Amino acid sequence: MTKRYLVLAILASALWGISYPITYVALRFFGADELIATSYLFSILLLTALLYYNYDTESIIKGLLLSPINYIITYLYVELSNNVGGLTALVSSSYIIPLIIINYINNEEINIRHVISAITLLSALYLLFQGYGDPIYIALLLMVMNLIYTIVLAKINNIDIINFVFGQSLGTLVIAYLTMRKFIMLSLIFELNYFYYPLLLALIGNVIPYTLYAVAIRHVGPVEVSLTSSVETISSLITSIPMQQLPANPVAWTLLIISILSLNIELREFEMKGRSILISDYTPSHQPIKEVSLWSGRFKDSLGFVGSCIITKIPQKKKVI
Repeated sequence: MTKRYLVLAILASALWGISYPITYVALRFFGADELIATSYLFSILLLTALLYYNYDTESIIKGLLLSPINYIITYLYVELSNNVGGLTALVSSSYIIPLIIINYINNEEINIRHVISAITLLSALYLLFQGYGDPIYIALLLMVMNLIYTIVLAKINNIDIINFVFGQSLGTLVIAYLTMRKFIMLSLIFELNYFYYPLLLALIGNVIPYTLYAVAIRHVGPVEVSLTSSVETISSLITSIPMQQLPANPVAWTLLIISILSLNIELREFEMKGRSILISDYTPSHQPIKEVSLWSGRFKDSLGFVGSCIITKIPQKKKVI
């Protein structure tokens, strides 16, 4: 695992967490679709200036194709920013479990770090957010949309990230405008007392975090990146202090911390039913996967120097160099 890309995923999650209380305040002046449309309008303006006519049509089209799912996720999170119960928080984040199962099916590997981080994260979410009578269909819809978005994004190859985010933002903007009951008044958008809310959300809720997220998922993998949502929860709760008190649940906070720390623990091997299970880092699809079993020492550049030998995983046999 490349640590610097995991840091990018953590930063993206932290920015998304900060965007939730800003969304909560902005909804006093905007409707949900109005806020989404305005923030994505600013996103398009920022990305257009950033690209400066260096457009990649293929990447933009791929972003456009994924924009309907992004719109659904964005809309649900905006609507739920004012009222998230324990059931919604738990179920909507449970898409991490299918990701771990898919990873196991594809690679025949179990990463104990993923299991620990997922269990502690989901347990913490359930304990932190009270009010378990949430509508189950909203929570399930969020879980399914998050799962589909993450899997598709991880499978997309040969894209320019900025152009991809531009295409996704453009598609989301169009859908938001089509679903609005009325058009945004220009006087409201550019009123000094209001416009900085969607501008902030364009930066810390869309352009920056989606760019970091897309880069990180290609180098670290969907499971690791998704598990950084524990940072998203912490940053959201901390930045919401002016509006509400922090949940006084030491067990939940301890579980969140364990979830974050478990992502940084170098576990490459554990015993299950008396046999060795090899754990490999995620490698982009265009590169060969290298797996090594480390009996001691540290993992470095996909090759583990263990004393005087390296043990590599080869189908049906082991080769000792």
